[in-house]
Amino acid sequence: MQANTKINHYVMYKHVKEKISGTLQEQSGLQEDTIQIIIEEWKSLIKVTKPQFLKTILGIADANNIRPLMEEEWKYLQTEMEQSFNVRITTGILVTGKDQKNRDTTWWTGKKKLQSDNYYLTNYMTYMKRDLPQKVLETINDDTDAIMNNLADPDLESFSRYGMVVGHVQSGKTSNYASLICKAADAGYRFIVVIAGGQNNLRDQTQARLDEVFVGANYRGVGLLPEFKREKMPASLTNAKNDFKIETARAQGTTNFDNMKQPIIVVIKKHTKTLDHLLKWLDIHYKNQVDKPMLVIDDESDYASINTKKEEEPTVINEKIRLLLQKFKKSAYVAYTATPYANIFIDHNAKNEGAGRDIFPSDFIYALEAPSNYFGAEKIFNKDNEKYVVEIPNDEVAYELDDDILYPPNEIPFVIKHKKDYDGELRKLPESLKDAVRLFVINIAIRNLRNQKKHNSMLIHISRFTGVHVKVKKLVASYFEDLKAEIKAYGNLANPYNFSHLKAMKDTFSERLQDIEFDFGTVLKEVCLLVDSIQVVDVHQKAKIPLEYRKDIQSNVIVIGGLSLSRGFTLEGLSVSYFLRTTIYYDTLMQMGRWFGYRIGYEDICRVYLTDDMNKKFGFIIDATNELVSRLNVMREENLTPEDFGLAVQLHPDSLLQVTARNKSKYTEDMYLEMNLDGQIKETRWISNKSDDLDANETLLKETIQALQKGEYEYVATDSHVWKNVDKTIVKRFVENYRLYKNDPLGLKSRMPIEFIKDYIERVNIDWDVVLYNGNSDTIFEADSIQVQRQYRSVTEKHSYYEVANRQLSRAKPESIIMPTVFKKLKSHEMREKLMKPVLFVHALELGDRKNNKIEAVGFSISFPNSKDPFVNNVKVRINSVYKKQLEEAYREEAGEDGDYDDE
Repeated sequence: MQANTKINHYVMYKHVKEKISGTLQEQSGLQEDTIQIIIEEWKSLIKVTKPQFLKTILGIADANNIRPLMEEEWKYLQTEMEQSFNVRITTGILVTGKDQKNRDTTWWTGKKKLQSDNYYLTNYMTYMKRDLPQKVLETINDDTDAIMNNLADPDLESFSRYGMVVGHVQSGKTSNYASLICKAADAGYRFIVVIAGGQNNLRDQTQARLDEVFVGANYRGVGLLPEFKREKMPASLTNAKNDFKIETARAQGTTNFDNMKQPIIVVIKKHTKTLDHLLKWLDIHYKNQVDKPMLVIDDESDYASINTKKEEEPTVINEKIRLLLQKFKKSAYVAYTATPYANIFIDHNAKNEGAGRDIFPSDFIYALEAPSNYFGAEKIFNKDNEKYVVEIPNDEVAYELDDDILYPPNEIPFVIKHKKDYDGELRKLPESLKDAVRLFVINIAIRNLRNQKKHNSMLIHISRFTGVHVKVKKLVASYFEDLKAEIKAYGNLANPYNFSHLKAMKDTFSERLQDIEFDFGTVLKEVCLLVDSIQVVDVHQKAKIPLEYRKDIQSNVIVIGGLSLSRGFTLEGLSVSYFLRTTIYYDTLMQMGRWFGYRIGYEDICRVYLTDDMNKKFGFIIDATNELVSRLNVMREENLTPEDFGLAVQLHPDSLLQVTARNKSKYTEDMYLEMNLDGQIKETRWISNKSDDLDANETLLKETIQALQKGEYEYVATDSHVWKNVDKTIVKRFVENYRLYKNDPLGLKSRMPIEFIKDYIERVNIDWDVVLYNGNSDTIFEADSIQVQRQYRSVTEKHSYYEVANRQLSRAKPESIIMPTVFKKLKSHEMREKLMKPVLFVHALELGDRKNNKIEAVGFSISFPNSKDPFVNNVKVRINSVYKKQLEEAYREEAGEDGDYDDE
C-alpha cells in the first residue's frame, strides 16, 4: 500500500510541472519574475478548483491522485524551472578559411532557408520544445544557421567543404548536429552519414536519438507530431540495433539516389569494417563519382579519424573517410569534438594520390558556447570551489607497487597503472570506493524525495581492461549486497546505527552532504524503499547484458567500464563518479569525464572521486582550454584562418604533450619544441623547499628591489609597489638566477616553461613593468626603504617542493594593478590583450603547510601581452628515457595497441 501511495503522490507533482514547463516554453522572452508569477497562478488555481475539474485540466487519469502540493514541493518545482529556463547562452565563435572568405556564405539564411518549407527543421524544433528552453533552441538555430552558411548550396555543380565544430564534453553537441542534419535535409542534401564514435553503445545511442528527432521511425519521436508526413520520412539504412551492412541496405530497396525523394541517413560506428561495407555498397551501384550532395558528420572526430602515420600510408579509418568524401562530387565534412587538439594538428597541405586531401578543417572552425546551466569542468574544478571533488587518499591507491615493500595480502593498495592480468591480484575495494557507493544510494533517495524519480547512475572507471572490469563488478556487487542486506534488515529500526554498514552510511551522509534539506532518518526510510531497484552492471563489448535506460521504469545503476564509457556515451542521471584512470594527454582525460553535462535539480549532490594528481590535471586543462578559446576569439576579430588557429594550438605553452603524442613521432631524446607565450600568465606554483634555494631567492629579491630603486624608472607607490618601463636586464637577471624546483625542466608539470621565458626575455627587445605586492601576513619583507607585508599562501609539501594551493600564486586578475580604470573590470585574459609590455610580478611569501609551519619564500609571475606578430620560441630540449617511455606507452594505450581493451 505504501508503494502505491508513493507513486500516486508523485503523479500530481509531475503533471503540474509539465503544465508549467509547457507554459514557459511558449514564452518568447522570460522576465526575472516570470517563473514565480506562473507558479503563484497555479497555486491559486489548484487551491480554488474542484478535483474533478483539475483532473481534466492536468490530464490526470485517476481523480484520487489530485491533491494540494506542499510548499516544499513548490520550492523544488521553482528551482527546477529556474535552472531549466533562466539560462544564459550566446552564439558561437566562427573562424573561416582563405577560400571561404570569397565564397557565398549567406546562401542558406539569405536564400535557401527562405525558399524551403523547412519541414524537417520545424518538426525538430517543435519536438525539442519539450526538452530544451526556448533560449537554447534559438541559439542552436542561430549556430546551425552559421554552420549551414559555411557548407555549400547543394545545387552547386560540385564542391567539397571541410569544417569543425568545437563543443564541450556532454554539453549537447548531438542536439546541434541533429538540427544541422534537419537543415541539410531541407536544403537538399540527399545522403547523410553520421560516424558516431568507436563503440557499439555510442553508435546505438546516437541512432536512437536521430530516429527520435529526425527520422520518426515506427511513429516515435517526431513521428508522433500531427505535422509528420510518412511520405517524407527519411530512409534509414541502419537502426538502433544494427550497424550498416550491404544486405540490410539492399533490403531497404535503396539502390538509386535518383529514385529517392526523401533523404537517406546512415549512422555507422567508426570502424574499418563498417566504413568498408559502406564504400563497397556505393561502388556496387556507382562506378564513378556520385553527383548527389552528401553531408558527413564525424562525431568524436579527434578519435581514430586522424592520420597518425606517414601520408603515403595513412591509417585505415582516416583513409576510408577520405575515400568516402572523394566518392561524391558534392561533399561536406563536419567534424564535431570537445577536444580539437588532434584535428588541428593535421597537416592542412597533406594529400594522397589515392585517398585525396586530408580532413583538416580548412574552411571553418565554429566554437559553441555552453549554456549557463552546464555542469562542466570549470564549475567542478574551479579553484575557489572544491565541493564537488572528493580526494581519494594516497594510501588507498598506488601508481605502481613498490618492489621494496612486502604488502600483506589484504593490504595491497589499488594499482592505477596495471596490466591486463591484474584482475588476479585485485582482492579488495578501496574504502573510498565503498564510500562512493554509499553516497550513490543516498543520492537516489534524495532525488526521489525531491520528486525527481528519474534514472540514476554511478560511474566507476578504474581500468581499460575487460578482465579488471569483471573483477571489480564482482567486488562491488558483493559489497553492495552486504550493504543492502543490512539496510533491509535494520534500516527501519528506531536506532539502526549500531550496525556497521548503516553507521558508515550515516557518516557518508554527514561528511559529503552537509547542506541537504533532509535529515538522515528521512533519507534512510526512502533508501529502504528503493534499495532493491539498484543494479551493478559492467559495460564493455563482452558484457552479456547491455546497459539500457528504459522509458517505462526508473533505472538505478552502478556502472563499471572503461573505453566503452569514455567517449560520447551518456550515463543518465550521473551523480557519483569514481575515477582512477590516468593519462598524460589532456584531450583523452577530458573525454573520460562522463560527469560533465546537465544536472538540473541535483547538481548540489554530485561528487567526483579523484586522486589529488588527477584533480590538478583537470585544473590545468581548464586554464589551457580557456586560453585557447580566448585566442580563437581574437583570431576571429583579426580575420585570421583555421590554419592560424592550428598553429596557435601547437605553439601553446600547455600543448607540448599533445604535439608530441599526436604527431606519433619517433620519440628521440633530443626534441625541438616551439611555443608562443603571447597572452599567457605563468607562475611559480611549485617552489623549491631546499633551504639553500629559499635563502638564495630571498637574497635575489632584495637585490632586485635595490636595483629598481637605483634605476631611473617611473615609480608608483600604493600599498604595493610598481616600477614602469624597466630595462629588461633587471628582469633577465632575476629570472636567470631564480632557483626553481629542478626536476621539471620543461615545465610540463609545474606549468613554468622557464627555458622559453628566458628565450623570450633575451630576444624580445622591450621594456617591462615590475610589481611587488603587499600582502596581509604578519611578517615583513624589507629591501632598503621598501617594505611590504608578505603574501600568505597555503601549500602542500611534496618531495623537494611546496605546491601552492588552488594552483594560484597571484591574486585574481593580477594585471589590474597596472591597468587604467576603464579596463579594471575585464577578465584577466582580456587585460593581457590590452597590455603594452610584459609584467613581472615578484612575491614575498609566507607559506603555510598542513602542520601549520610558516616558511618565508619568494615566487614570481609573468603576464605576457598579446602581439599582432606572435613571437615564437624554438627551444631544443632533452627528455630522459623514462619520460620517453611514458609518452610511448600513453600513445599505445590511447590508440588501443596493447591488449585486452573493453572495446575490442
